[in-house]
Amino acid sequence: MQEKYNVGIYCRLSRDDERSGESVSIENQKIMLSRYVQEQGWNLYAAYCEM
Repeated sequence: MQEKYNVGIYCRLSRDDERSGESVSIENQKIMLSRYVQEQGWNLYAAYCEM
């Protein structure tokens, strides 16, 4: 039986994206990382985002 881990994801806006006002980058990171967590069968405990 596989253990179910509680995990957190971390997203950040790069300086290049910040200059161009590209906050879509953060949303894309959240989506991709959340999907990965789900595929692994883990529990998404928290999402940390730095802008």
